[in-house]
Amino acid sequence: MDKKILVAAVAAAMMAPSFASADVKLYGIAQVEYNIEDSSASGQDSVQSVDDDGVRSRIGVKFSEKLGGGLKAFGKFEWAFDPADASGSNSGAAGGLNQRDTHVGLKSAWGSLAAGSFHSPYKTAGGVKWDPWTATHLQARRSGGMFGGVGIGGTNGFIRNAIYYTSPNVNGFKVQFAIMPDETGTSTMNNTNNNDSSDNDYSLAVQYKNGPWHAIFAHNRNNIGPNADDETLTKVGLRWKHAAWTLQGQYAVARDAAASAGGTTPGVAGNYRPGAGDDADIIWLNGQYKAGNNIFSLSYSNMDVDDNQGGSDYEYDTWTVGVIHKFSKKTRIFGGYIQTDGDTGGTGANPNDRDAWTFGMRKDF
Repeated sequence: MDKKILVAAVAAAMMAPSFASADVKLYGIAQVEYNIEDSSASGQDSVQSVDDDGVRSRIGVKFSEKLGGGLKAFGKFEWAFDPADASGSNSGAAGGLNQRDTHVGLKSAWGSLAAGSFHSPYKTAGGVKWDPWTATHLQARRSGGMFGGVGIGGTNGFIRNAIYYTSPNVNGFKVQFAIMPDETGTSTMNNTNNNDSSDNDYSLAVQYKNGPWHAIFAHNRNNIGPNADDETLTKVGLRWKHAAWTLQGQYAVARDAAASAGGTTPGVAGNYRPGAGDDADIIWLNGQYKAGNNIFSLSYSNMDVDDNQGGSDYEYDTWTVGVIHKFSKKTRIFGGYIQTDGDTGGTGANPNDRDAWTFGMRKDF
């Protein structure tokens, strides 16, 4: 079935010139990394891998049509895959493709309104858009720097069965809001049993841009059900970008964590996340300097988790350093090092440490 979908996508893009009023574009990314990791949690040293563990690789089709009167119809179909692993362990079905954001909608002067599957407003306000290492072994999410997980919110999955509104830009402000009015899961957002108690989960983001400044506020609510507190994620962030320099940071809070704050770390490391019902705070800071075709980046993050299940609190500190070299806008190589120091008792006991070196190449088309 996946092969048929891919053939249809390619055929649609090739036929684009035959449509007088429609615009169809085939696009994609191919990325592979060579990675070496040490993990005290798993007891593994110098574990090597060749993969696209962050699932950056994808192929998709975008299409739009002008309807007159300033109204435009648009849509998108996108699938993930792992170029290095035919078994599909990172991309979904064996040897195939896994659905990413897929939706259809209308756009005009009042903004845009669409329905389907999306990146959540929380995810794309700051977060993965600001981290230069997103979808690599150096990424902040699931490494102690940003909340991961699937379902509503987080920074690692997609919201499904959703209605998504984006406002026009008004004096630098933009609002994004998505709601899942009849979600079919209780906490993981993937349960096949209908449950009214999980209706009306939502994700909200407000962004403001003015000159070199970019400020964000984002909030999610995941309606767990009648016998549990709602999971909420909230963050604020600020970015300053001028000439060769970019300085940015964000502060995120999870309360009564569940699906959105879940997710395991890349590679062989342990879980850098709050457990079910826990509260957590994350500070993430990043600086970048651009010199010619090179971008040098340094990041630091701290995650502090309060265990609400009667266990020990724990804390993680993560450092990431690396460089990206762009041969062109669509071709780059990158490399760097990430280190996470953690303990699960607040006293240095039961360390959950991770060290990783990675080198990779990415080609957009």
